[in-house]
Amino acid sequence: MNGLVLIVDDSAVNRFMLAQVVRARGCQVVEASGGQQAIDIGEAQEIDLVLLDIRMPEVDGFAVLEYFKSKEKLNHIPIIMVSSLDDLEATVRCIELGAEDYLMKPFEPTLLTARLRACLEKKQFLQELIQLKRDL
Repeated sequence: MNGLVLIVDDSAVNRFMLAQVVRARGCQVVEASGGQQAIDIGEAQEIDLVLLDIRMPEVDGFAVLEYFKSKEKLNHIPIIMVSSLDDLEATVRCIELGAEDYLMKPFEPTLLTARLRACLEKKQFLQELIQLKRDL
């Protein structure tokens, strides 16, 4: 696996734990401690996947998810919500807003790895289709 993964969480401990798993799977990591920083990084860098917390001060994960999905430059980036909210309403809202998946904290590394792989493979496949369409 490879790619650039943006980890967004206001907790440095949570970012560290997620980054350990992501790096161990061969991906590069960029971190954001808040929603606005995540938006700025998304606009500035070629991100392959986002791991996004919901509950953050100022700009929360819902707002970041909505922003990414509303922008043509960013809406193709898979976003996995990683949250401690064990709330069906929050899960449904994330999926309706365009999240690829929803993982509960504390996360299971094996499950996170499987979801990372599936999302990155899907993104790669989509990019290949887009390139084929351009070539035609």
